[in-house]
Amino acid sequence: MKIQISHLLISFLFAFLCVTSCQDEIEQIENPNEQETIVPNSTLASLMSRTASNFGAADDILDGASCFSVELPVTIQVSDITIIIESEADLEALEDVLYDISVDEDVMEFVFPITIIFNDYSQIIIENANMLQSFIDECVEDENDVIACADFVYPISFSVFNSGFNLVDTVVISDDEALYIFLDELEDDENAVIVSLNFPVTIAYANGETIEVDTNEELAAAIEVADQFCEDENDCLEDEVAQNLIECSWAFSDGSGNFENDRMIFNPNGELQISEGMATSAIGGNWNLSATENGIILNFSELTAFQDSLGGDWLIIECDVDRMVLTKVNQTLVLEQDCEGNLGCSEEEINANIIECAWQLQTNLMDSLVPIYVYFTPNAQVLLSNNGNTETQIGTWDLVTVSTEKFIEFILQQGFETLNGQWQIVECNDGFLHLVIGNNYIYLEQECNLPNDDELFNCFGDFEILTCEQPNNAPVYNLSANTIGLIDCSASFTPSFHETLADANNNVNPISNTESYETLTAQVYLRIEAASGNFEIFNVYLNTENCNYFECFESFDAILEVCDNFTDGPYEFNLTIAFANCTPTADVVTYHETQADAEAAINPISNPEVYTSVNVMQIVYVRVEISNQYEVFPIQLSIIDCNAGNCTEGDIDGILAECLWNISSYNGSDNLFDYNFNFEQNSGIVVIYNDTITIDAGWSTSQANDGVVIAFSNVAGPNIQAINGNWLVVECTAEQLVLHNVNDSNNEIVLDRTCE
Repeated sequence: MKIQISHLLISFLFAFLCVTSCQDEIEQIENPNEQETIVPNSTLASLMSRTASNFGAADDILDGASCFSVELPVTIQVSDITIIIESEADLEALEDVLYDISVDEDVMEFVFPITIIFNDYSQIIIENANMLQSFIDECVEDENDVIACADFVYPISFSVFNSGFNLVDTVVISDDEALYIFLDELEDDENAVIVSLNFPVTIAYANGETIEVDTNEELAAAIEVADQFCEDENDCLEDEVAQNLIECSWAFSDGSGNFENDRMIFNPNGELQISEGMATSAIGGNWNLSATENGIILNFSELTAFQDSLGGDWLIIECDVDRMVLTKVNQTLVLEQDCEGNLGCSEEEINANIIECAWQLQTNLMDSLVPIYVYFTPNAQVLLSNNGNTETQIGTWDLVTVSTEKFIEFILQQGFETLNGQWQIVECNDGFLHLVIGNNYIYLEQECNLPNDDELFNCFGDFEILTCEQPNNAPVYNLSANTIGLIDCSASFTPSFHETLADANNNVNPISNTESYETLTAQVYLRIEAASGNFEIFNVYLNTENCNYFECFESFDAILEVCDNFTDGPYEFNLTIAFANCTPTADVVTYHETQADAEAAINPISNPEVYTSVNVMQIVYVRVEISNQYEVFPIQLSIIDCNAGNCTEGDIDGILAECLWNISSYNGSDNLFDYNFNFEQNSGIVVIYNDTITIDAGWSTSQANDGVVIAFSNVAGPNIQAINGNWLVVECTAEQLVLHNVNDSNNEIVLDRTCE
């Protein structure tokens, strides 16, 4: 909290010192040493005042003037963005905000009125931008102004004596403003008073170091050397800044978005180059550094463009190795080092590497259905590869170095003119080059084993494709999956299927739906076209075979079981789950109570999902129709005793934790058998895995009225997720558990133990 000493208090104190009638109550002490007193207008008093002055340069990113600061909080607008600055931490964050956002203007606007605070803590209210600009223009730096690299560690105190060296008061100071006003009032006072600073006093430097002093002489010396302890980011050294600037190119932004693709190149001879967007030549100019009391100034001059926005003196307020922040009258310029030009490849290495082998060229400026391969010759020719054996010259290339940056310049013809210009090399790896102009790119990937067309066509031959017979419909063939998908050919090619040889030769009327091609013909033609444009045609023979559509239904016996409810029924069955894994491939599926009805396709069960039965043992029949063929399959319905015997929760916990378990049947299907279950006894985790997937799921047991319940949770995987939920143990042996879903007893799991 700031403590201010008013003029009234000081005047009262000095008047009090002149009243001799009160001296009987004033303590008489030994005269203070002259070296311990603070003499008005002395060097020490001046050093202390300058240390306690308001540091107006701290917020130069806001106002660009070090003579005053803006009272916080303050609201600014950048384009349509409103930002409230409430603390010094917000000022530091503002630099990053101005760099990251894209705005239409390069000037921040205050929301007026604002208050500015001068170095002596006097204040004035600013009503508009013109009024603020007048104070900025009048701001003149004084080398005897603020000392910014040292601060007092508060509180500190002063002893105040009258002319008879009687101690009349002790004044405690808690912040810079109170100290500045105290010293200022002391210098203005006409009465004979003596003030002594009470030691020890601690001085904190800007780099975090502190020093404790015990005398006026030590205090003056500690303040005078403060400059050497300024933080590195604010104490930029001219030689270091210059060395960083010429090391690499620099991306730069003033927050307007106008320079997004531009780079500055600082040449050691003082020349400045700015690569402007898509331009193939750089904007010229000069740069110069100079050291001032205020800091390092970077000057841009004689620019052939951008003079209004970039020209002039910029104060460097932050100078990290790879990032600099510059300010100039309400403008901020952020430079970020872009050393992509330091490729790790020298000019000699690039020249030696680029003439070896072919290079596949990819760019956003050209659309090509076939890969483009080029060669770079030692005599600067660019050759287009036709088929791996013949090449055609399409232009020339040249490697150009500008400062530390390297460029490949193309002069091309024959449809490649859009690539002409100087392309900067921003990445250079073994067998790979990344080139850019602005937002456009070229990728060059070396290909030293480019096959010729003969090698490509040798990958192919005539094919036969088989599909199932369709008694009353045309057979359907999957051309792509049974031909191209089975060919292991590393060369690039374009395939197409045609119904006639003439269409294949002329590359017209390609078959569009190759994955579901319906035809009664016995042959089509496959055209394989190489990157060079050369092609060959291969025969594709189409044949049918007698397929067993009902193989899935024949693979297992369908048995549905429900628990005996100790009544005469009825009992409910969900017939649809008997062949649930097979029925999606069928055209029509109906359920019947007699085989005769199923054969005749009459009297289907109306609601097979909720079928009721009173028979302890009953058979119903499912009629399956596929491709105008049908088969009838039985479903055995059984009423069983679901008493799990004498297996307790502890018994089941014990046998589950022994060995591995597999689901031998899920509603009559063995589709989940390949999943292994490893029940961890104490962690509550069951590891479910097969050759391709591992799942860490949860399991637990509990005792219910009907028996022991096993709960599965977090089972996430193809098909296996169906076991999530609670399952009642209806049969229990050391080798097998039969489980029924608590919410739907028609859902059954049979777990078998495997102790290999």
